[in-house]
Amino acid sequence: MGRTGREAARRRRGTRARRGASAGGVAGRVLVVTAVGLVALSAPATEIAAQVSASWAPFRNAGTADGPEPAPVVEHPEVWTGVPDPVVDTPVLAVPAPRRLQVELPTPLVPHGEPLETTPPPAVCGGYGNPRQIPPGVTPGAGSATVSWQADGHDEVQGYRVTAVSQQLVAGEQPPPPRATAAQRADCGEVTVTLAGLTSGAPYVFWLEELVLDAGTGVPEYVQVGWSSPVVIG
Repeated sequence: MGRTGREAARRRRGTRARRGASAGGVAGRVLVVTAVGLVALSAPATEIAAQVSASWAPFRNAGTADGPEPAPVVEHPEVWTGVPDPVVDTPVLAVPAPRRLQVELPTPLVPHGEPLETTPPPAVCGGYGNPRQIPPGVTPGAGSATVSWQADGHDEVQGYRVTAVSQQLVAGEQPPPPRATAAQRADCGEVTVTLAGLTSGAPYVFWLEELVLDAGTGVPEYVQVGWSSPVVIG
């Protein structure tokens, strides 16, 4: 090989050497950039792990000041046996709304311009009581009594009867009580009767009866209209 051939071969080897150096430099630079990227990417992950560890630190180190307290191991866990409070269903009461009632009062049947008659009719001798009550007055005497009362002015009254009922019982059958009758008066004056044959020192109750004519049958009968308090005979 001549000189010219050797120089050409040296130039080709130099060219290949420069190309290899260029390629090696590029690869080196790529590797350096990749390593730097990995370091840059690993930085946020490290910060996140540090933040998570810091957030859990108060809970891990809550037991002691030196470090986390180990969790207690319970061999037989306690079973909660409490009875829940009963649920009371309170009923809801529906209160009806009050209603106003409209009541129409009838107009009194009174002729125009004429007042109502409010004056009661005149009372009879016995007053307005129904049934009639005429308590008699009694004046005791020696073995006797005088009984008096106001006459009854009703038309059906025909007469009166007074009975002295002793308040002392005797052995065996009771004797018949003393009685006295009186006729009806024409006016409302006083009617008086006297009963004799009474026991001195004994208390008596005097019954007053009216002889009344029944309007349906026309038969007279005695109707009790009053009685006195017990009176002791002198």
